[in-house]
Amino acid sequence: MKHTEPTPLLWHYGAAAGTRTYVLAPFAGGSAYSMGDWPAQLLRAGESALVLQYPGRGPRAAEAPPTSIDELAAEAGREIERHSTGPVVIVGHSLGGVLGHALALHLEHAGREVELLVASAARAPSAPRVDAGQVLAMSDAQWLQEITRYSPLDPELLLDPAVLDLIVPVLRADYLMLARHVPGRLPLSCPLLAIGGADDAWVDAGHLETWSECTTAGLITRTLPGGHFYFRDGLTRVTELIHTVLDGDRARKEFR
Repeated sequence: MKHTEPTPLLWHYGAAAGTRTYVLAPFAGGSAYSMGDWPAQLLRAGESALVLQYPGRGPRAAEAPPTSIDELAAEAGREIERHSTGPVVIVGHSLGGVLGHALALHLEHAGREVELLVASAARAPSAPRVDAGQVLAMSDAQWLQEITRYSPLDPELLLDPAVLDLIVPVLRADYLMLARHVPGRLPLSCPLLAIGGADDAWVDAGHLETWSECTTAGLITRTLPGGHFYFRDGLTRVTELIHTVLDGDRARKEFR
């Protein structure tokens, strides 16, 4: 599915002015490419998607990685307001789930309708995450272990020092941004869907339930087969679940 780039931060898919806009926020170390296959399955007639392309990777590799989730969310929020219409559905995976929460707070404060926040394989912003000191102290061997544990990348590819030299600085910056984030205290007024993988070593069913403190409009949780990147082998199931929740209470009950 082809995209345009109205700004360096936004990759646009689908209708020029969508009746509903999905905003997709990638995981730590990820780029817009990593969620570039979502719009083809998410978008229905008249809808659009904006995939976030963070600085420091992909076409923006020459730029410094972001250092603040709130600042990145505020920048994204302002650009989303300028380059989209209609209600917004925010879908964030892992780090993107925490960023999605900050983005939803920004958009609701600005008066924009957020229909749904989808937190995929993400701990709630107030839950224990990572420690900045530990992140800064990690050796290359520890980063290799971390990437191998959670990433779908080919382990043989990671044996190339040049590949690690590209991945580790961006991943370190993203982990530090997550570790140093202090979440906003006001709950969202939009409903929230928290999805996790049954074999995810980072996010379990209890972590999904803690997202209930982030909204006054109700939480739905679902655990699907797979690990931290469960969606790679079941994206259709994920997008169908999102559509079912968006389509209302009746469809939601039928889905159970």
